Parts: sequence; structure tokens; C-alpha cells
Amino acid sequence: MFTLQNEWIRFSVDSRGRLAGLANLVTGREYAGNGGLWRIIFSHGIVLEEAAEAENAAQVEVDQQDDSIRITWYRPDSDFGPVDFRVVVTARLDGCAVRFDARVENHAPGTVLREFQFPLLKNLRLTPLTELFWSHLGGRRITDLAAHFADNHTRYMGQDNKAVEFSTLYPGIAGMNCYIFGEPTQSLLVASYDPEFRNTLHLMRQRGREVDATLVKYPFLNPGESCEITGYELAVPSGDWHTAADRYRAWCDTWMKVPDKPASIRDSNGWHRLIMRHQYGKQFFHYRDLPRILQSGLEAGIDTLFMFGWHAGGHDSCYPEYEFAEEEGGFEELRKQIADFQKKGGHVILYYNGQLIDTNTDFYREVGRRIAVKLASGREYMETYPFGGDGTALRWFGNKVFVTACPACSEWHAHLKKLIDRAIELGCDGVFFDQLGSPSRPCFDPSHGHRVPFMDVFKTKAAMIAELRDYIKSRRPEMSFGIEWFNDVTGQHVDYIHNITGGTDPGAFLEFSRYLFPEIIISDRDIRDDTDIERRVNHALRLGLHSDVEIYRCRALIDETPRYKAYLTVADAFRARNREFLRDGRFRDICGASCSTPALEYSVFDTSGARGVILTQSSESVVTARITVPGGCYRSADRIGEATALADSPESVIVTVPCNTLLLLKFDLK
Repeated sequence: MFTLQNEWIRFSVDSRGRLAGLANLVTGREYAGNGGLWRIIFSHGIVLEEAAEAENAAQVEVDQQDDSIRITWYRPDSDFGPVDFRVVVTARLDGCAVRFDARVENHAPGTVLREFQFPLLKNLRLTPLTELFWSHLGGRRITDLAAHFADNHTRYMGQDNKAVEFSTLYPGIAGMNCYIFGEPTQSLLVASYDPEFRNTLHLMRQRGREVDATLVKYPFLNPGESCEITGYELAVPSGDWHTAADRYRAWCDTWMKVPDKPASIRDSNGWHRLIMRHQYGKQFFHYRDLPRILQSGLEAGIDTLFMFGWHAGGHDSCYPEYEFAEEEGGFEELRKQIADFQKKGGHVILYYNGQLIDTNTDFYREVGRRIAVKLASGREYMETYPFGGDGTALRWFGNKVFVTACPACSEWHAHLKKLIDRAIELGCDGVFFDQLGSPSRPCFDPSHGHRVPFMDVFKTKAAMIAELRDYIKSRRPEMSFGIEWFNDVTGQHVDYIHNITGGTDPGAFLEFSRYLFPEIIISDRDIRDDTDIERRVNHALRLGLHSDVEIYRCRALIDETPRYKAYLTVADAFRARNREFLRDGRFRDICGASCSTPALEYSVFDTSGARGVILTQSSESVVTARITVPGGCYRSADRIGEATALADSPESVIVTVPCNTLLLLKFDLK
């Protein structure tokens, strides 16, 4: 047995390199299941995915030094036979964590080493208290892993006879490159501190009753090639999931520099997101309608127009050719209406798409086909967005076909800068590029100057976003800059993120990303009609989200949802009264306060010398509870609805919270 140990953690491997120990020495919790530490997926001939596992290596060498263990595996066996791969892993302790660096080598003729699944936690020891904090779409909380695996059984594309799997991809769909197995007093962090921000799959596999957890990199090594992958971590801190998350944030602080926000975004409650003209030609709003759009929004506390489909081709059409609608009055009319909108207290954000290229445009024919992302076959990767009107054919059979621009192509950067110039000429308060935080397909076109396949695309994509930000701020520093989809590597370069979800569906847990990155402004994006209004608006306020008002998928004003408008008006007044916490405070999830019952949902916002605790619930007619803030001195409360608060000591308050009401408790900190 080979062991690294300090006062917090014990890490052990046996002579075959199997994980024999991963223990929290403070609590005594053991996680290891005595399995191999990696899987490799490789191709040979017409077989594109074959597995080779660490347990089947022909030779294993383990070398222990004072502060490290080095493990080398040679020639693993597979269904194809022995393959000449070599894996070298070095392990060192860092506080309550073990850090790994890996080297992967392909010496096998006629193969491609496609995937490296590591660190592989086979037969992971779970308990009934174990929850999975998953970074899919900014956060999921999976409280019943067995049930979640059952939901993923018999998926058409998988091999359920070998394992039932579920996964999420970072960067893009997954917001952070980590996940956590959490319990009330301890947790296990699985993280990749990868400075290259390579595509990384977070993968769970269930083999019978055994659960495996791992991270997947995609080196695509040809014979004679090798790669180094650094920064893997398995941490076993004491405390709940927040303690584990703090380790990931500490790594992000070594490279992340979140910018200060312009006032038009910082002081806003959110935006009215409207499609002026849609893909299928329907005109919902005219340039001349901006005055009534502003009036409608201001009545509900919304001062910003997020303007989609403003160009002649309509939303999701003709990209990246954005020609002004001349029958609407063209450039001059739109510029005039924007100026008037601003004079009356409003702000305008102009929409562009950051990667789609319509195949029925001159830009595609002259430039786009050359700079488009290519598949391994050499053909362009294509997407469709089949929006429809009153009929069904457009939605079923489609209308527009797009390719996506490879962010390694400087021609694309130059074109996006021209679009920024146009927004500046219009006098807009902000410019927005859709999809730039969303997943990007690996590109196989070597003429773009990147490695094939392009698996570290997000590092280049983030650099492009930083370049666009620098360009905007050099020309107009007060202009805001936003993108769609939350993830940490691209989110650091923008003023706000138009999120893909507000996290109001069952299982969603945006608290994960909000706790890690409270300074990144994101929107709710869930409320499209007049149903379930109070719960969803309260949820947005509790998480500190900006409001994305998108009535009937951006086809109508909030006037057409009177219940939503009435409640948002009250909520925005509440948000403005309490900006000390809800706009300027730092979201801390539940850290710094406790609640005597799980029936209440609550969040903590810290500001200089004060702490706010915001509470709501949607499951009971009324809930009574004690809220305690250690070291706090209760000051006052504010509310939406008939909630009450009565202090029974400086640090604790008895609250009653009826269904779908909201209560904010304000404490000074000693």
C-alpha cells in the first residue's frame, strides 16, 4: 500500500494503482471503492469507441516520494487486445485535497486515443444522505441518485447493458468545472483546475448497484502523440457543500477578474425582451412603438428594452447581415426613437447573434462557409431554429439553416466589431451577443489555425469575448456588454448574462453558481405567461436575479399578463427600497443565518456591516420559524404580503410567512 496522509486526508493506492483510500480523517468518512483510476476510449479501424481500463494494464509501477506518489500504467488490455498506451499520474496533497497531474501517451499504431476519463472514482461509497451538487445549467441538486439514474435508463443512444449514464459538458452546459457529493457535515469535491479550459465532461455511471464518477477530457492523440493535463483535484473538506465550493472559487480567483458594471445594468431591475419582427416575417413591434414599450415597462419598474429582431430579416434570420427595416424608417428612425427612449428614462440593449451564420446570405457564400465550424467529415456543422407563426409546417419542417462561426477565425472577430460600431452609432446603452456562453462544437478545419479537433475552443472563445469587451470599452466605456448562457470562463468578461434558465423547475439549484459567483449578474428567464407568478418572481428576488420579461416568448408587452405586471410592480419597488442588500449585497446562499424549519426557502445577502435574510415559501398556507443570525443585531423588516417578524433576541426573529409572500430581515453585524 502507498499512502499520502496529513491531518485532514488519507489517500492510498495499492501496487496495481487502484484507489484504496480517500478518507476525511476529521470525520472518518471513506469514499474509495478500490477501483482503477482511469478509463481510456480509443478508436481502431472502423471501431470508433473501444474501452481500455487501468485494472487491465500489463504493468504498473508505483513510486512513492516524501510528498508524492507517481503511478505509471503500461499497455492496458481491451476487447481489441493489448494497446500500447502509457498513463503517468502524479499525486500530491494540498490541505484536505489530493491534486493530480497526468500524462497520457499513445504508442499504439493504427489507433486514436480519444478520451481520458480521470480521476475515476469506481464503486464510490455513498450514503442515504449523499446529494449531488451538479453544475448543469448553473446548478442542479440531485437528492436521490438512484432515482436519477433510473430516469436515465434505456436512453436510446447509450449502452445500458454496460452502464446507465448521465453527464454534462463544461464549459457551456455546465457552468463550473466541478461537482460535489454533499452531506451535512462533509463533502467530496471533484474538480478540474484546467488552465486550458478544455472540453470536460462530468460523467456519472451506474454499473448494477455500483456508482462511478469521473471527468472526461478529449485529447484525440494520434500514434506518437502525448499530452499533459494538470490541475485535477479530489477534496474531502469537513462541512457542507459550501466548504467544497469555496475551494473551486479560490482557484477561480487566480485567473478571474470580474469587471465593474455600468450603471445602466447595475441599477436596473431587468429588461423587457421583445422581438420586433420574427423569423417568419410577423411584425410585432415597430420602431415607432418604443414610447409605449417604455411606458409599459416603467409602470412595472422595468426601464430597459432588450431589442431582438430589430432588423429587416427578423429574429433568427439573415445573420450576420443586420439591415435596417427601411419601411420602418431605417437607421435614422431607429436612432431617433432610441434617443427619445433614453430621454424619458429608458435604456436600450441591441441584439446580435455571436456565432450563427444564415446559409442564405451573401456573407455565408463569400466568407461564412470558409470560417464555419467543420465536422470530422469536412462538412459544416449546422443548426436550425424552427420558429412558427399560426401554422405548423415551419415548426415541424423548418425555415432557416445556420452554420456556426469558428472563434479561432479573426475575420469573425472583425465582423463582430463592425456590429458593435453600428450599435454605438445608434446610441444604444448596451450590446448583446447571443449564444457566446453556450457550447461550441469541436472544429476539424485545420485551415483555421487550431489543432484538430479543436477541443480547447472555449479558451479561444473567452479570449474573443475579452477582445470584444476591450473594443467596446475603448470606444464607449459606459456601454454594457452581455452574452447568453452562464459559465465561469466567459462570464468573467461581461457585464451581465442573459441566462438560459432561471432555475424554477424541480431539481434546479442556481444557488450553486450564485454562491460561487455572486458578482456576475444573470437573469431569470422563466416567466412567459401569467401563471405561477408570485413563486417565480419571489424566487428571482431571493436569488438576486435580474428580471427577463419575455411575454409569450417575446411577442407581447407585460400589459398582456396583468397578474405578472401587478406583482412585478410591487416586487420592483421592494427591490429598489432594499438595494442595499438585493442589488449591492453579496449573495451568500444560506451561509450566515439558520432557519428552524426546511419549509422556508431563504437566502443571505451581505453588505458592509449588515446582513439581509430574505425568506419565502410556496408549499404551505403559512409557515412559522425562528431565523438566527449569529453576531447580528436585528434592525427591521420589509415584506411583500402579510408576513410578520418579531425579534425574541438581538440575533433571532420569529417569522410567519404565508404562501407566496416575501420577507426581508435586516441585521446589523457586530
